[in-house]
Amino acid sequence: MINLALIQACSGKICLPSKTYVQIYNSLPAELTIHCKSGDDDLGVQHIPQGGSWQFDFKPNLFCKTLFFCSMQWLDQFHYFDIYDAKRDYDQCLNKCEWFVKPTGPCLYGGDCGQWKS
Repeated sequence: MINLALIQACSGKICLPSKTYVQIYNSLPAELTIHCKSGDDDLGVQHIPQGGSWQFDFKPNLFCKTLFFCSMQWLDQFHYFDIYDAKRDYDQCLNKCEWFVKPTGPCLYGGDCGQWKS
């Protein structure tokens, strides 16, 4: 059996592989087209109507290296954002991250707003 204390000492942090949910709300003045991926998964193109939402779930990597990044497009805008980064989100989201996509960038429910990567 793997000793979790040894893993934590070597990696600095561990993430328990419990199911995590990411919910994305469209707070834009138009339909949001979103395409999210990780290093292992392509979640496909989703169309979220104004005021609507879309959710996906996964189990984080034990070594807290899980990253989901998304392209987001509406009207004449096109941006990228890391919608889930285990290093940033694991502790603050617990098992659910709720993002509200606004023209200025996604805002985490009860937290800070992010900056577009593009």
